[in-house]
Amino acid sequence: MKDKIHFFITILWSIAAGASLTILAAIPLFHSLVGVFKLSESTFLSKEIILHNFDVLMTYLLNPFVKKLVMPDFPSSADGLKHFVDVKHLFILAFVVTVVLLFPTILFVKKKLYLQFYQTLKICLLMPILVGIIALFGGFDSIFISFHKLFFRDSTWLFDPATDPVIDILPENFFMLCFIVFGAIYLAFWGILYVKSKLHFDALSQEK
Repeated sequence: MKDKIHFFITILWSIAAGASLTILAAIPLFHSLVGVFKLSESTFLSKEIILHNFDVLMTYLLNPFVKKLVMPDFPSSADGLKHFVDVKHLFILAFVVTVVLLFPTILFVKKKLYLQFYQTLKICLLMPILVGIIALFGGFDSIFISFHKLFFRDSTWLFDPATDPVIDILPENFFMLCFIVFGAIYLAFWGILYVKSKLHFDALSQEK
């Protein structure tokens, strides 16, 4: 029972750590894709203005000491600001969980407790693949909407460009890439543990 709890803690850590790394990776990812998404053409704003406002937004979301969001070139509605407050809380929660659960996760890996869950590791690997299949056939919209309904209690995430024009510089493809980055990080962690487990049991079977 104790090891099962430890396994569950490690799953939580992998999700939080994957989210935290994705959040951090989103900054250079966005900077590199402004031209690809042709945001200057669609918003009639310079690349410098777009990046500056995005950086202001990310600074607010990542820094717990920044209490107020004021993007110089994008006004925000009350609902929009509330949503960003909720996002900020989720971001901080992900970082806190990553740090708090890091030590027990290290122990889980160091003591090779994952060997006890060799078959269950396959389920951990199949989860993001299943989500990817759903997105492939059902469209990313279905995943995006389900994600927001799961993590947000209200509909403030349904931005209206007329009142929250910042949404114009946050295209759906950007969020899709962030989901892909998260899936890759999550799969890498559990994939490594699965391969190590498989090699371990293959070696044992050869010894017999």
